[in-house]
Amino acid sequence: MNTKRDEGAAIARLVGGRSNLTVGWVYLWNTLELGILWLRRDLTPERIEPPLDPEVLAMAKSVTTDEITALLDRLTASGTPK
Repeated sequence: MNTKRDEGAAIARLVGGRSNLTVGWVYLWNTLELGILWLRRDLTPERIEPPLDPEVLAMAKSVTTDEITALLDRLTASGTPK
């Protein structure tokens, strides 16, 4: 994990529960790392809006922790139309 993060932008929100609460924001850093800003750690995210671009997720896997990419992979896959 690269600790030098100069610029990041929120690219998606993590939504939990039936009340559509934002439980966190997904940030893409200039290092291509993905990070999560948790707003409600007590709630489990059920979907991501919008689903992440598979190319962004693939590039991030080399610099982002497995725990984060596994969560984002699962949420993106469940939100992708079949």
